[in-house]
Formats: sequence, structure tokens, C-alpha cells
Amino acid sequence: MISGSDIDREEKWRPFGGRVAARRPGMLRWERRFAGTPDEVGAARTFVSQLFADAPFAANAAWVTGELATNAIRHSASGRPGGTFTVALYRRPTFGEIHVIDAGGPKEPRLPRQDPVGAALADGGDLPESGLGLYGIGALADRYGTYRHGDGSRVVWARLRCDRSG
Repeated sequence: MISGSDIDREEKWRPFGGRVAARRPGMLRWERRFAGTPDEVGAARTFVSQLFADAPFAANAAWVTGELATNAIRHSASGRPGGTFTVALYRRPTFGEIHVIDAGGPKEPRLPRQDPVGAALADGGDLPESGLGLYGIGALADRYGTYRHGDGSRVVWARLRCDRSG
């Protein structure tokens, strides 16, 4: 694995010429790898904020990225010493998509079916310590999901749409 200090700046941000292959015309794509440490979550949010700065969903995209990056560090091998996670962004005129690729782990992320805070308050119990971020992502995203690559790495993604009026 590569530690944060070993990743040089040129390697961390790879815009791939800003475009995906011609089979997907009109889509922009950027990718950057981050060290799997908590201090890199803010760097990932900044990366997304800068590239989606003109999008109506920019603030939501930064928040979603922070949640997904935090989960990658807490719940996958990306958070082990020397671990990394990657943020890939896709942009079309009607949507932006955030993919966080982690090093894989034993469990798959699961979106709570009901509001975890509302359920806890209704039952008179304590507020939950987990599941809030994924519930929030589900509330903000038009689509979201997860899949694994053959090497065991996992992708968790969310698509945020532009307002139909803008």
C-alpha cells in the first residue's frame, strides 16, 4: 500500500484529459487517490467542491463525498496503515456522480430503510451511532449503489441531479 507521504501530487490528481472515452460523449471524468487517513476526508471534499463548484449540487456533493470517504476509512481496508481510497467524479449537464473506491471490507454498506433518528426517538431509545450518513446520502441522491471489482475493492456511488429548471 502507498502512504500519504508517498503519493506525489501529480499521481493524486489524474483528470484523464477531462473526458471519458468517446462512447460517452459529453461526460467529464476526474479521479484522485487519497491516503486512507481521517485528515484526507477534507481534501477529498475540497477536490469535489472545486470540480463541481458551478453545479447546483456542489455543497451536497461535497457532503456526500465526506460521508463516503469517512466510511471507506472506517469500514474497509483503506483505513489500515498505508491504505488509500479513490474519488472518481463524473459530470454531465443533468447530473454529477461521485464514486468512492475503497480497498474492500467484510461488510457491504446498507442504506437504512427508515430514518434512524426518527425511529430511535419514536422508540424512546438513544440516537444511533451509525447509518446516519448513508440515510442522508439516500435522501440527497437521485440514484446510489455499490459494487465490487474483481480485486476485492468496492465502489460506493451516488448520483446528484441538477434541478430541471437549471
